[in-house]
Amino acid sequence: MSYSLERARQEIGRHLRELRTGSGLTGSQLAALLGWSQPKVSRLETGRQSPSSADIRAWAKACGEEETAEEIVGRLGILESMYVEWRVQERSGMQGPQAEAHTRDMAARSRRVYECTVVPGLLQTEPYIRSVITKYAHFRGVSTGTEEAVTKRLQRQEILYDRRKKFRFLILESVLRTRYTDQESMVEQLDRIAMVSTLANVSLGIIPFDQCVVFEPGHGFCVHDDRLVTVETLSAELRLTHPTEVAQYARAFDLGSRAARFGREARALLLRAIDSLPPD
Repeated sequence: MSYSLERARQEIGRHLRELRTGSGLTGSQLAALLGWSQPKVSRLETGRQSPSSADIRAWAKACGEEETAEEIVGRLGILESMYVEWRVQERSGMQGPQAEAHTRDMAARSRRVYECTVVPGLLQTEPYIRSVITKYAHFRGVSTGTEEAVTKRLQRQEILYDRRKKFRFLILESVLRTRYTDQESMVEQLDRIAMVSTLANVSLGIIPFDQCVVFEPGHGFCVHDDRLVTVETLSAELRLTHPTEVAQYARAFDLGSRAARFGREARALLLRAIDSLPPD
């Protein structure tokens, strides 16, 4: 768990514990009043479990402090904003996360994107986008919004041509060799990456197979300015804002960059990937 999430849970737990001790109740007594197990009370107070809004309101009422419940519920909202499950973002269809991403795109002046499994969304071609989104829609059981999501991701890419914004992409060479589409579409995808890499406000680094990396974080991430990091996991999106965490990801990006090839060398790796594509 990230530092921000853990600290936010512990902070909520501390407030709940203060309500209980202020009322003179023991953990066992509070559990009995609420019809809970004593271990649940302990987990909530130590931050090992996140409470629901209903849990917080019931807790405050049992402690005779109903007026404080909404303040703690507000803190819970902050916690929940750090960890947003895809099922929540995709309630109305696969297009939901694209709207969230567009808002962040517009707010940030610079982005540092590291990817070790898939081509970054801002660099993807239409066939590649459709393939990726379709696969995740199937995995998550989302039956609507695929074409809308493809359209919105393509529209998001217009931001690359805003010279006021800076983009730095760092990609493992293995990403270039992972087949998400047919051969023809993969060639188109690699050509697209090469073309975007020539833009004045874009930096593309590719870490080759034969390069000894200084550090590899093991998952993709994006640093928005120096204030927010987003990490996409299988089940949720993490939004990290604590300065210590943001600095760690910025350092991971810088360390990864030491092993990367840029400019003509990066484009040579793209050509090598194209030449290596097996026929369908």
